[in-house]
Amino acid sequence: MMNRRTFISKAAPLALAPGSLGFAASNASKNPAADPIVSDGPLLKRELFTSPVIIESLDLFERDGTWFVRARSTDGAEGWAVSHDKKMPLFYPIFLKVVAPHMIGKDARDIDQLVDSVFLIGSNYKMQGQPFWVPVASAEFAILDLLGRIANQPVGELLGGIRRQQIPLYIANNHREYGAEESLKRIVESVESIDAKAVKFKLGGRMKVIDQVPRRTERLIPMVADALGDRCTLYADANSSYVNADKAIAIGRLLQSNGYSFYEEPCPFDYLEETKKVADALEIPIAWGEQESSQWRFKWMIENGGAQIPQPDIIYYGGLIRSLRVAKWAERRGLDCTPHISGGGLGFLYMAIYASCCPNPGPFQEYKGVNRSFPWESPGVDFKIEKGLMPAPLGPGIGIDIDPDFLKQARQVQ
Repeated sequence: MMNRRTFISKAAPLALAPGSLGFAASNASKNPAADPIVSDGPLLKRELFTSPVIIESLDLFERDGTWFVRARSTDGAEGWAVSHDKKMPLFYPIFLKVVAPHMIGKDARDIDQLVDSVFLIGSNYKMQGQPFWVPVASAEFAILDLLGRIANQPVGELLGGIRRQQIPLYIANNHREYGAEESLKRIVESVESIDAKAVKFKLGGRMKVIDQVPRRTERLIPMVADALGDRCTLYADANSSYVNADKAIAIGRLLQSNGYSFYEEPCPFDYLEETKKVADALEIPIAWGEQESSQWRFKWMIENGGAQIPQPDIIYYGGLIRSLRVAKWAERRGLDCTPHISGGGLGFLYMAIYASCCPNPGPFQEYKGVNRSFPWESPGVDFKIEKGLMPAPLGPGIGIDIDPDFLKQARQVQ
């Protein structure tokens, strides 16, 4: 079992910039490069591009419930990406009216700055949260695909370099509606489906303390450990179930005694002090961040011990660049940054890109299946999952080619 105090003892103290734990320092944010939260410099390997790549258009398409983004440069190059199929139907006006207009006419090589400036311009910051950052992430994925195809490099290479070509997975599941015995059966089946070496399952009642099935949590924790503890690393996700930190701590101690390796989101996601109280009381590392949209709060939780495994959701948080920034802050503290992935669209692919280039992604990455709801191919890479491993995307751009004939029949959203 990974020990929380090992995380703390490994971590070197960080010098904090004045005002870096509060929002009063935001006067500097009019100039993103001067803001201490984004001053680490760009992630994109700009040296791979000898001339500007001006974004001519960012267009949105939909077919059969899947939402596609096309980035086109003034010289005719194209990049494509897929947004979150459940979120974009709600948020697409922000993409069309706010995100795309800001990025059109800009140099795609400045993508690091663009994901900040679109937030800071005017009053856009008032839209903080999924409605804003899902459209930004969708634009970023398409622009990175465009740049990767121009450079003939995978996005992982553009964002720091390919570090690994095989991605170990933990399989995630959600069976709260079943009792402990049926949940265990389904958890074991999910592990066996990809021969996973790690698994994460759900505890509590998701934003409420009481289990849907009484005492499911207390019964299931030792049952999973007995059934899978010798063959799998075990993770557990409470999904903000425990408003009372004392209850969260009690469940955490049960996880500790059964050899679990992280405890995700024990308290409501925005209860930062309660989450830190749980972290301080336990040895098991606390994973946190799938709902978070603020760079400042991520940095605070990392530097103040509220979370030992930060988990930005690559789509909800605004894309690969912002998520990899969180990983850099975590790395300085000797911590891993294992992202959460949304189940929609190409979440599995963006996770694999992140893990391919991130220096500290943790031993296993979240897996919820490969989306085959629309036709695509991956040149040179078969995305077959074997022995709990996924190949890293190594083709140009995001690493897949969406069937152009299928895209021709998509409706443009305006």
